[in-house]
Amino acid sequence: MFSRVHATHPAIIAALLAILSIITTSSANAAYRDGEILVKYKPGISAQAHANAVVAGAKVARSINQIGYHRIKLPQGMSVAEAVQRFKNNPSVEYAGPNHVISICLEPDDEYFLDPYIGWYWQWGLYSDSYPDAGIDAPTAWDITTGNSNIVVAMVDTGLYTGHEDINGKQVPGINVIAGDNPSDISDGHGHGTFTSGIVAANTDNTVGIAGVSWGARIMPIKALDSTGYGLEDDAAAGIIWAADHGAKIINMSIGGYDNIPAEQAACTYAWNKGCVLVAASGNEGVTDLFYPACYDEVLSVGASNEYAERCTDADWTEGGSNYGSYLDVVAPGGSYSNGIMSTWNDGSYEMLFGTSAAAPFVSGIAALVWSKYPTWSNAQVVEQIKMSCRDINTVGWDQETGWGLVNAYRALVNTPLAGHRIGELNSTADGTTIKVDGAVITSGSTDFSDRLYVEQDDRACAIMLPYTSVPIGFAEGDVVEVTGTLSIQKGERAIKGATITKTSHQTPMKPLGVQTRYIGGGTLGFRPGATNGLGMNNVSLLVSVWGKVTAVGWTYFYIDDGCHLEDGSGMSGLRIATGSFNKPIKGSYVRVTGISSIEQPDGTTLSVPVVRVRRQGDIVAVN
Repeated sequence: MFSRVHATHPAIIAALLAILSIITTSSANAAYRDGEILVKYKPGISAQAHANAVVAGAKVARSINQIGYHRIKLPQGMSVAEAVQRFKNNPSVEYAGPNHVISICLEPDDEYFLDPYIGWYWQWGLYSDSYPDAGIDAPTAWDITTGNSNIVVAMVDTGLYTGHEDINGKQVPGINVIAGDNPSDISDGHGHGTFTSGIVAANTDNTVGIAGVSWGARIMPIKALDSTGYGLEDDAAAGIIWAADHGAKIINMSIGGYDNIPAEQAACTYAWNKGCVLVAASGNEGVTDLFYPACYDEVLSVGASNEYAERCTDADWTEGGSNYGSYLDVVAPGGSYSNGIMSTWNDGSYEMLFGTSAAAPFVSGIAALVWSKYPTWSNAQVVEQIKMSCRDINTVGWDQETGWGLVNAYRALVNTPLAGHRIGELNSTADGTTIKVDGAVITSGSTDFSDRLYVEQDDRACAIMLPYTSVPIGFAEGDVVEVTGTLSIQKGERAIKGATITKTSHQTPMKPLGVQTRYIGGGTLGFRPGATNGLGMNNVSLLVSVWGKVTAVGWTYFYIDDGCHLEDGSGMSGLRIATGSFNKPIKGSYVRVTGISSIEQPDGTTLSVPVVRVRRQGDIVAVN
């Protein structure tokens, strides 16, 4: 995601005039590839045999077995919409959709780091005397470590020009995952992949060219986009998985689009669960719309800042600007039309570019430095350290314009890591505080609710909600996780917002606690009166069982009463059971319900209403 201006010599910078070219899916380009779709089957289904049974003449062009997705080539004349609907109607199919299009987002003696003739820092994103607060403080970080060759950064991009003087010798074997191409041809026909690779790990302190953020790190080229800067969903997914399976510690994705891409999300989850740090550009249109893969919870989303340590806007790029919003994690130097980011290009020269594509590799380079100093850390610890060591350049703490702030390589290496807490210790912690919780056990998995997970402390003393825009996949009931995020209140219920979770082990799923309906709820944490005068230990977010007679039934809920005659202000008698689309029992029947004890604030009121949320149909059991 960038715009570029050729700069074979620094003098050309004085004449920088550019029109920002936002390279993303537009109305002029199809958002998906005609003639093919992506399908995921339920376990035990033969992809080729089933595809032929649903659509005569359909062929499996690629299978990504690690995540269960298949690229299906359609017979001539069949539309994508028709094929998707036919596969969706089949009970053996878990997912069917288009194949979406994605597109491109120690002080060294290197010539373009510090020009010896005029004393000018061309790489102001690393450090510049003229803009001392706009860079990432790389020189002071390099006094601690310049990186380790054991750290491999995969660049899911347009390939790599390996003959560049500042790239040669820095790469490990990569792959071309574009369907139909030669897998060994990782040549960069566009330039974008070579540019982003140089920012991460260019040869440094070699008297020529530029300095990379992590001198010691090595580059793994993953060619998933062609010479036009465009690619397909399953190509990117296959590239992410290949990188994770072949030793990459960090995966840089200066690519994206505005379509939610299930195969790409599944690939990101796969890579995260294998221990990778995933970094992606936030996009270049200056909007708050969700941009994928940056907005996935497993991915560190990076916006762009200018030489004045501000979020880049259309004033910097003549149009567009760095995307921002609820999913943004951090910003990094992304440049402007007058002060771009310099890096390597695919013809052996150097280019001055600007955009979030330039910002993301700064963060990937910092991740490589952090892992070089702390080689035993988990991916969650590395991501947490990068976020928590940012320098605030807007409001204090997280904000939607700049996330946690401008990344800082030096602080990421020297700041004390965040200490772990128990959920119960958060009772006296202020909202807005960044915290880490150890030993949390998942009681609602990735497929139970569309907008949240729930975790309990391993001693069952307390629990908390983790709200999400898009729930991270791959987590199941009984997984023991480490959680990092920000304390907040979500509709009256305490929550950890923007949570990053890492699975550390698995245990037998917890059994629900039996609770009378009048005792559901409680204060934010601790021994307090319930939401509607219920008494007892707080059980908000705990896995519980309640029982009683069905007193009322609605479209997405029903009420039960065990004789406590609980009133919540709705006019209904009993405790509200949130069911979504699950089948409801009939009024007057007796049931036992298992679910998550929750708190809701109905729209238009400040009333806190106790609720039990069921996770699956089996949570509702008829009793005699």
